[in-house]
Amino acid sequence: MNKLVVSSNMLNEVDQLPSWLENMRHIADGGILIVDGGSTDSSIEYLAKMGADFYFSDYIRSDAYQESVSLTRESNSDLVVILDNIIQREGYGTARNHLRERSKFHFPDAHWMMYLDADERIMEKDYHTLRFLKDCLIPAYDVIALPRIDWIDDEMTTMAKDVYSQPDYQARMTRLDSPLQYVRRLHEQVTNYSHMHADIENPKINHFHRTAGQKKRDYVGKLCAYLHQKDEYGDTYPEHHKEAYYRELLEKEGL
Repeated sequence: MNKLVVSSNMLNEVDQLPSWLENMRHIADGGILIVDGGSTDSSIEYLAKMGADFYFSDYIRSDAYQESVSLTRESNSDLVVILDNIIQREGYGTARNHLRERSKFHFPDAHWMMYLDADERIMEKDYHTLRFLKDCLIPAYDVIALPRIDWIDDEMTTMAKDVYSQPDYQARMTRLDSPLQYVRRLHEQVTNYSHMHADIENPKINHFHRTAGQKKRDYVGKLCAYLHQKDEYGDTYPEHHKEAYYRELLEKEGL
């Protein structure tokens, strides 16, 4: 059996964490890795109660975090949390490479890594297909691209775009022994891989960003506008239609 690590970059996701962790534990037989960007809600305390092993980067060191963790933490090697604001500091491409590196370090028996945001889920009907791919896909394929469904509502009745006529493939699942790398601060792309397995019957990423609160959506918009300005590849892809609005909001409020 080839083990899978599920990883994520998160910030202030305590409302999502219980259902996200429950969902991930159905598929992450190799471990779960969360890189937290410095949450100020109760995410850290919740993860501590869930038994996470914590690691603090040189970029986020807080006595308050250390104290809250030390009071409640119990060792549970299948859940690792690293405090590091890497997305804000270096962008999505570097953050994805960091997830791969840390997954290999903390879960050396794992073969695959998949990254999923806090507002993304894999549904039960796709569990079997996911297990089949990770155990049986031939080694020539370093990457599995998963179609993402952008849901308008939590009840999953309406898609922003039909997944079958306009599939939004995401290169999210990668072999940990591959030399591949992610590049770009925003809209990261995967490079240096052999072959990518993209099929509409692959497990779907169910994305619920559109149902998130306005404060959360504004933060993501501001962050993306900030990273687009900093990205050395930024002139190779167009602005989002609301990017000018988020740049103005960024100037007024900061991240």
